[in-house]
Amino acid sequence: MSLADVAGRELTRQAVHLIESGKVRPTARSLSLIASRLGVPEAALLPPPGPDSDQRVIGDLERLTELQDHVAVRDQARRLVALGGTPERTAFAHHYAGRALYALAQPVEAVVHLREARDRFEGLRNHWWVAESMDWEAIALNMQEDPKALRVGRRALRRYRSLEPRRPETEARILEHLGTICYVRRDYERGRDYYEEALGVEGGVRELTRIARVYHGMAMCHHGLRDLRMARELLFKALTLYEAEQRIAPAPMRMDRPRAEADMGLVLMDEGELERAEGFLRDALDHYAAAGIERLQSHTLLTLGELRQRQRRFDEALHFVIEAIDCALSNTEMLTAATGYRQLGELYGARGDHDLADSAFQRAFGMLQEAGMEERAGEVMRAYERVLAERREARRRSRTASA
Repeated sequence: MSLADVAGRELTRQAVHLIESGKVRPTARSLSLIASRLGVPEAALLPPPGPDSDQRVIGDLERLTELQDHVAVRDQARRLVALGGTPERTAFAHHYAGRALYALAQPVEAVVHLREARDRFEGLRNHWWVAESMDWEAIALNMQEDPKALRVGRRALRRYRSLEPRRPETEARILEHLGTICYVRRDYERGRDYYEEALGVEGGVRELTRIARVYHGMAMCHHGLRDLRMARELLFKALTLYEAEQRIAPAPMRMDRPRAEADMGLVLMDEGELERAEGFLRDALDHYAAAGIERLQSHTLLTLGELRQRQRRFDEALHFVIEAIDCALSNTEMLTAATGYRQLGELYGARGDHDLADSAFQRAFGMLQEAGMEERAGEVMRAYERVLAERREARRRSRTASA
């Protein structure tokens, strides 16, 4: 049979050649199609793996990742890295360790493993997995609030799109990650476009959790664009899908659902529904604790602080914001910590604690300047100027009343 005969309409001749020559591992669908064309069972195309073969070891990591047993993946991949082995085994061990650590909200160590995986796949000339590792490195950098995340993510997309064959689910996931990175950078229109492009990849977004993540990301881009109604509707869809997935395939609590709950609280707060907002924010904190995730709680604590500030319950607001800053600093979330110091400055200003307000604003401004985030540093200065204007106005009214 020719390559074209084996490929049929569903595959390309190049894809069959790469699979046949061992340069690409076939997906389950590709393996099934090829076996059907050849008229043999799928097992006939696979060598029986030994208990310690690379195929078996890598397959076990892939299976545990699909089951979202991230703790088991992390521990098993770390052991494989420590033991060493063939270049391919070690590269995949680093890759899956990085993915698991990202899912467990431990991005610093995740980036170390993913960069090592990328370098090793480069050495193996496995360009598909170079792009995969680069994509996960980008989203882990994003969790660290590292400005390099967008550049790395775009490189991953370009590299993946230069390859044949490609898997639609992988391309859609890279686009989804780019949408998330753009949202964090406040490029809401670009982020929304990436999410919509991910949904448009034929056959790319099929799993409930993946669809939920795309809806979630689109919702927050609409929130950034001040379309609160659309943000709320999309977040409701995302939460419904997260909860459905939890019922269908019970698993330990992960970060997706509490992040969506925290964002729903933010949207409802902006719509003025403060009591409902607080309920979602409290649920998010409970679910982060159940998942054992300390990182990301700082964002929710800051939102609770803002909610209390709107209620003019300043002492409680201070408690939440100070706790959020401590949490952010302990997890090297420097952008979040700077946001907390700005919020702290506004609170101290509202209470009339002028020296503490000045100190908090200066700390926020300094942290953002050091990180090279001039735009956000400018936002802090404008907020500080508003506080100073209110302070001057209060003094003017006091003098007028005394006179």
